[in-house]
Amino acid sequence: MVTAQQSYKISFYQATVTIEAARGAVDEHLVIDRSSGAVRAVSTSDTVNAFSAAPQRTISAHGIMGLINLQRGPYIVLVTGREAVGSVGTSTVYRVSETKVVKVAADNRVVQGFDAVDEATYVRLLESALAVKSFYFSYDMDLTSSLERQQQQQQQQQSGGQSLYATANDEFFFNKYLAEPLIAAASSSQKAGVFVLPMIHGFFVCKQVMIRGTAFNYVLITRRGRKRQGTRYFSRGADEDGNVSNFAETEQIVDFVALNASTSDPNLAGVQMAYVQVRGSIPLLWAQVINMRYVPTLKVDTDASRERFSKHITRMLDMYNEVVSVNLVNKVKYEKPMGDAFAKLSSDFKSPNYHYTHFDFHKECSKMRWERISILLDELAEYNTRFGYFKMKHGVKAPGQTAAAAAAAPTEEGAAANGTTGPSKLQEGVIRTNCMDCLDRTNVVQSELARAILTRQLREAGVFSDTDAIAIFPALQSMLNNVWADNADAVSCAYSGTGALKTDFTRTGKRTKMGALQDGRNSVERYVRGNFFDGERQDGIDLLVGAYRVQTGSGAGPFADEQTLEGKALLGTVYVCLFMLVYAFFYPRDGRWFSLSNVVFTSSWLAVLALVFVAVKGSHTAELLNWPRLVANPNRPAVMHANSALTLPLLDRLLSSPEKKAALRSDDMKKAWPPTDKKLA
Repeated sequence: MVTAQQSYKISFYQATVTIEAARGAVDEHLVIDRSSGAVRAVSTSDTVNAFSAAPQRTISAHGIMGLINLQRGPYIVLVTGREAVGSVGTSTVYRVSETKVVKVAADNRVVQGFDAVDEATYVRLLESALAVKSFYFSYDMDLTSSLERQQQQQQQQQSGGQSLYATANDEFFFNKYLAEPLIAAASSSQKAGVFVLPMIHGFFVCKQVMIRGTAFNYVLITRRGRKRQGTRYFSRGADEDGNVSNFAETEQIVDFVALNASTSDPNLAGVQMAYVQVRGSIPLLWAQVINMRYVPTLKVDTDASRERFSKHITRMLDMYNEVVSVNLVNKVKYEKPMGDAFAKLSSDFKSPNYHYTHFDFHKECSKMRWERISILLDELAEYNTRFGYFKMKHGVKAPGQTAAAAAAAPTEEGAAANGTTGPSKLQEGVIRTNCMDCLDRTNVVQSELARAILTRQLREAGVFSDTDAIAIFPALQSMLNNVWADNADAVSCAYSGTGALKTDFTRTGKRTKMGALQDGRNSVERYVRGNFFDGERQDGIDLLVGAYRVQTGSGAGPFADEQTLEGKALLGTVYVCLFMLVYAFFYPRDGRWFSLSNVVFTSSWLAVLALVFVAVKGSHTAELLNWPRLVANPNRPAVMHANSALTLPLLDRLLSSPEKKAALRSDDMKKAWPPTDKKLA
């Protein structure tokens, strides 16, 4: 495995931009043409000869996420801040703490008018999507792949020398779209692959654990899929290729390879054990259409979902060998159609390696009876036991040997019959969990399944006795509770914009009234974000992952104002109502909040506000709710014109567009001199 560079120097010249390693000897640099955006690899000696003049400016960076073309041309996305958050084995993992979007295009390439406004909007959306603190990377480890997949890749590439991007998992290589120009340049020069830095989006934590004198690292990684990314209400179900929304792989690692691990048992030295679970939206063609109501409109098309469902499950079987789908949605009322459709397609999918179960989480655990999750765990115990977990024992550091070399060398325990090295245990299948959002209920179940496997791993390793359980180690239990709750919040913030629900159970092991109140607050915030803010967030994500690619010279931009005059009037009325209500609160009539005049004043403006909301829900959700602009949403209703059937000549002349005014004048002329068949004498 070729290690990526850890420090870069980006130099800007009049016609080109060069990227070179700031430390360490590298035979090649990357050169970006500032006019075309083309990237090529050149030798260091050629770069020195060609760019002897002083650069216009230089920027230092810890990594390069990639390049993106906007209307003015290419921009480079740099990692300018990083934070070490732990390690897997001897490889350090970093979190991106700061990014910078820098224009590469030549200074004489400008856009004007509305194009300039659109360009500023593109940059703002991209910077907003990059601002989340949930991008992670490693310079010498493929963080996009589970430990088991990494081992498989190493066995297939016995000769080594592969760059990180060459073996990265395409599903979780989150910055792949941005990195495409760098990958294209590296394809002609293997050494240039050190400039490509695969990143994941999700969650990573590493905690040291000490149990009876044995120390190891507990690592939890969540990798979010890149192929159907989006926000809660604008990204649901499966696409035509079987990619599902909010797809994520969560890997739990018990790591005795870490530099701070220690054990008196030689059988544990160099051991890594990993357990993988996945989550993902129900693989159907379905949507929840925002409409200003607390519960959006649910649309499900079972017949059109068959091919999507089949493609998704087939891919899951290819990735994980055997799959158990655990459906946690309600079996009654609003969510019932989802459960029925999922069950039907699962029963029609004929494969001995695919299994389906439906557990009505809210019914079984109602009235805070959260201990009833054990019913589901008992049902899944047979699968969890049979699937097992991945286990690998690496070489122990010898005198004069580096820790990295020792960790990379498997021991004879994993040797296969043909002499190649391999793990001592493989995970034979995966449990795929979902609810409606794949957030709150899913988090609770996944954390419990992981605890069951962790108990088994520690018992089989000899760290636990046969009767030990996590509960008798308070420090370990507290750490697990908080780590899994933090993981829940990270995934939830990425998809819904708020922290997860039910994390009080994950953190404390029981449901509390304060936790229920916090869930209520998060639910209200999700409603507000889903209706009034997530459209713009969806645009930023589409820009980042390449679901939308900016086209120059394509006519009107995607950010044109689509509000009708009626919509603008309604929106203005909302602002006036809110102003009046705030005024009544701080400056009540007669000096008292509950005086008759103040109550009448406040009630009147509340009534007006209610009427406006009714009007918006009836005809103006398409223009006043926050829908995505870049990628057309098929469920967005058509823009309605409330006065299209009315004739208001004065208002039409004052407020209409020039084209409409010309048409009105033409209509007036026809009315004054109606057409006739009579001929003049």
